[in-house]
Amino acid sequence: MMKKSLGYLCLLFSGILPLAAQSDSGGDARRNSGRSAWFACTSIPDGLENPVKIMSGEKLTELKLPKYMASEPVKIPDGGVIRIVREVPDPEDAEKVKYLVLAEAKIPESVREALIVLIPLPKPKGDLIFLTKVQDLADFKGGDRFFINLSNTHIRVKLGNTDVTVAPKQANIYKAPVLAKPTNMPIMYGFYHSEDKKWKMLSASTVVLRPTRREINIFNDGTRIGNIKKHKILFPVRRKSP
Repeated sequence: MMKKSLGYLCLLFSGILPLAAQSDSGGDARRNSGRSAWFACTSIPDGLENPVKIMSGEKLTELKLPKYMASEPVKIPDGGVIRIVREVPDPEDAEKVKYLVLAEAKIPESVREALIVLIPLPKPKGDLIFLTKVQDLADFKGGDRFFINLSNTHIRVKLGNTDVTVAPKQANIYKAPVLAKPTNMPIMYGFYHSEDKKWKMLSASTVVLRPTRREINIFNDGTRIGNIKKHKILFPVRRKSP
């Protein structure tokens, strides 16, 4: 088990970006060779066009946001800023378009592979509809489980004989043993009840750890104490190029 806090947490500005404002620094391309980011979304807001438009430096592409899988990878540009945008007509020139920023994340230069977790805001702030969390994937290997706790209480996960505790608004990774083949593992989820002052069980089952697959679990508060919502996202291991 290895505790790893969320590498980056921010709620960034929203606004309208003219097409001319899209630029990256154009630095050494070799420095960013192989830098990639994936998106994971806890839910898709009503009215959001999906596939969404991704602005990565000067490049604009479409990307499908799956609900229970990580997305396809996108390249991290110089500067590390990736946005989800919506095209709108330019009010000053009908033949041009501008872009509303729906979500924005900045990946540190030291991060080669990143996961961008999109959490819909209960109430949009301006054009922004997602909160973003960025996680470095350097320590997230095949068979591992990545737990993100967005709730206001402690979460505890027991996998076999290993306990993984995740503080509120933090994250932790269960480091699986070296796996030569799929392995069954008993798992139990619990939470700390703030009024009863004791741990209580959420659920228990048996899972299969696979060397070709990782899994992300995101915990959110429900409508009452103990009504914790868990959202699972599968994340296959990226195959190495021959």
